[in-house]
Amino acid sequence: MTALDRIERLPDWPARMTAPVAAAYMGIGHATFLVRFKHMGVKEETNMLWARAQLDRFIAHHFGLPTLNAPATPSFQDEYAIWKAGRAAKNKS
Repeated sequence: MTALDRIERLPDWPARMTAPVAAAYMGIGHATFLVRFKHMGVKEETNMLWARAQLDRFIAHHFGLPTLNAPATPSFQDEYAIWKAGRAAKNKS
């Protein structure tokens, strides 16, 4: 049973997701997800996990949407700025 098969049995997306599940949640491929969001993952033993709340904040910021009931996370803005700067630097190379 794949991770996505297990997701279909849940009433909602889990709060913590592995890369394949998080990629499906974001609507992009696994490899693309890792390029864009690897820095946001948290290592837990042998697993790398992403928080749904953090991905939701990224989506809201990306589309200019308000975030409801989301705690203020100043470091998120810093992480996003670092990611954008890194991509811009890679594109110039």
